[in-house]
Amino acid sequence: MGVVLRCWILVWSLLALGSLGEASAQEWRSAPAPEEGTELPLPPGGWTTVEGTYLRIHGDEDRTDLLLRLARHGSEALPHLAEQLGVPIGKTIHVYVASTEEQFRTLQPGRSPTWADATAWPRLGVVFLRDTKIRPATDEPLEQVLDHELVHVILGRAFAPRVPPAWLQEGAAQVLAGQAGPEVARILSSSSLTGGPMGIESLERRFPTDPLRARLAYAASADFVQYLQAEHGDAVLPELVGASLDGVGVWGAIHQATGASPSEVESSWSRRWKSRALVPASLMAELGEWVFVLGALLLPFGWVARRRRFHRRLQEMEEEEALVDRLVAELRSSRLAPDRFPSN
Repeated sequence: MGVVLRCWILVWSLLALGSLGEASAQEWRSAPAPEEGTELPLPPGGWTTVEGTYLRIHGDEDRTDLLLRLARHGSEALPHLAEQLGVPIGKTIHVYVASTEEQFRTLQPGRSPTWADATAWPRLGVVFLRDTKIRPATDEPLEQVLDHELVHVILGRAFAPRVPPAWLQEGAAQVLAGQAGPEVARILSSSSLTGGPMGIESLERRFPTDPLRARLAYAASADFVQYLQAEHGDAVLPELVGASLDGVGVWGAIHQATGASPSEVESSWSRRWKSRALVPASLMAELGEWVFVLGALLLPFGWVARRRRFHRRLQEMEEEEALVDRLVAELRSSRLAPDRFPSN
C-alpha cells in the first residue's frame, strides 16, 4: 500500500508543478527601469586608467596587468560586436573594475539588481565589472563578461532614448559573448515542468525582479536568438535590430528578419526546447530512492547466497581434513607393522 501511495504522490506532484508554473508565469512582474545618473563616477584613490582604442579601463593600480588585458580585448572586440549588431560603437566607453564589493556597489550611478555580476549604463557609456578576485567561483573569463556588457552599451545607445526589447538585448549579449552554452539548454529543459519558458512577447519588457525567474528569462532570450541564427544565419541579428529600431514590434521585427509568420516561429522554437527536455532533478532523486529501496530488498538475497557459499566451503574443508587424517593414520600403521622382507 505504501508503494502505491508514493507513486500517486509523485504523479500528482508533477502535475501540480506544471499547473503552478503556468499560473506563476502569468504573474511575473517586470523589473523597474534603472535610475541612471548624469555624470561619470570618480575613480577611488589608488586607481589608474588604461586607454584602449574605443574604451578606457579604470581600476586599482595593483591590477594593471588585468586592466591592460581588458583594454586590449575590448579594443579588438568592440568593432566585431558592432558589426554583428549592425550599430555604431559611439563615444568612448568607460569600464570600472571594482576590487571590492563596496566599490562595486557605491560606484554605480543608479540602482542596479542585487544579483547582477556586472552592470552596463548605456546613456553614460559605463560598464562596471567585479575584479576576478571578488567574483563568485566560475570558469567564465572576465573578458566574456565584458563582451556581454559592451553589447548592452552599444545596443542601448542605438535605441536611445528608447530601451531595446529585453529579449533582444539580453539574447544578443549572451550569444555574442559566447554564453549561450549547455547551461541554457539545461535551464529551459528543467522549465518544462513549470509550463516551459516565458513567451517572447512577455520578454519584450524588462525582466522579472526575482533572480530565479530572471534566470529563466535570460535563458529563454539567449535560446531564442540562438535558434533564429541557426535557422536563418548570422545576418538575422542585425536584421532584427534594424527592424526593432523601426518600431515595428517584436513579431513585426521577427517577420521582417525571417520572412516567417509569428506562429510558425514560436511553435518551431517551442518544439526545440521541448525536444531537449531532461529528466527533472526531483524525479532523479525519487528514482535514486527507488534504487536504494530495491538494493535494500535485494540485500537479504545476497546475504543468503554468501551464507550458503560459506557453509559449502566449511563442508569442503571438513572433507579435506578427514582425508588428511585417514592418510596420516595409514602412514603410521605402515611404519609400526613388522618388516615383510627377509633379513640377510
